[in-house]
Parts: sequence; structure tokens; C-alpha cells
Amino acid sequence: GQDTQHIPDVMRGEEVQIFGALQLTGRGSATLVLPGTHSKWVSVRDGRIEQFSTFMTGELYAVMRHHSILGRTLPAMSSDDALDGEHFDQGVRLSLQGGSLLHHLFGVRTLSLMSRASPSALASYLSGLVIGEELRVQHLSAGSTLWLVGSAALQTRYERALTLLNVKVQTLGDTATWTGLMALAAPLRQISP
Repeated sequence: GQDTQHIPDVMRGEEVQIFGALQLTGRGSATLVLPGTHSKWVSVRDGRIEQFSTFMTGELYAVMRHHSILGRTLPAMSSDDALDGEHFDQGVRLSLQGGSLLHHLFGVRTLSLMSRASPSALASYLSGLVIGEELRVQHLSAGSTLWLVGSAALQTRYERALTLLNVKVQTLGDTATWTGLMALAAPLRQISP
């Protein structure tokens, strides 16, 4: 059989964000979450990346929004910025309980057919389902602290979902990327003529 525990994972520039986050926090060890199209979970110990894993959460959300039957019942993407907290939380909680994400996703369709939620509420519910699924497989303990690095909209959603698990969250925003780039460029500026 195939060893699915050791399927390769890759970073594609997130190292700069990680380096910047460590600079901003003044820490050498931290657990970082970089939400996005492909969310990264990174454990850093003594300034070294110890472990990381990637989740296609944002991409799955986009595929379901644009290329599935669910997309027909949801509002245009531009109006999706508003978060319906109640429905988002419902989606997160359902995924955290376990079961099949494939079945839970079909529930978005049935809620729409039965007019049990508005289209914008359904978009938030879908977002909660996929983010909740990502969180469900993490080894999180109540009271632990995670550092979120990324856009304000995604940080808000992840912070809200992690709060449901009683996990402490520190947000760093997009500044980690620039901080990382500036820190990496500093030695180059010192040696240039």
C-alpha cells in the first residue's frame, strides 16, 4: 500500500511570511496559520520550521462557489464579503463534529431548496464548513495560542472559528510579508556599494 502519512508538501514563498511573523512577534517558536487559497499550518521551534502542512480550503470554497450547483444559489462573489456570523458558526460547528464533508456540502444545497437561509447566509455557512473541516484535523488544545498571518477578511473568519475551540489568536495581518522582505534585504543593503 501507499504511505499516505508521508505525501510531500511544499512551500511557495510562505517562508518570507513566516520569517516576518517571527520578526514581528520577537519569538523563535510559534504555531502560525497562513490562511489563503492554500492555507498553511506551520510549527516553528527555535527559529527553524519543524513541521508544516497545506490545506486547499480556499480553493475548495472557490470551486464550490463558482463551479458547482451550490454556486447557483449563492450571491455574486463581490457581495460575499459580508460575514453572517450565525451561519458561519453553524458551518464550523457541524464540521468540527466530524462526519462527511461531502455530505455537509450537500446540506448547503438542501438549505437553499428549502429556503431556510438567505443566499449570503449560505455563503457564510459554506465558508464555515470548509474552515471548520481544516480546523477539525489540527491538534489544538484549549488555551493554546496561534498566530494568524494574512488578509483581514480571512483572519476574521479564522479567528472567529478558532475562538469556538477556545484557542487564543494573535493576528499579524499582511505586514508579516513586508517585514520578512525588509529583514531579508537588510544584509544586502549593508554590503552594496
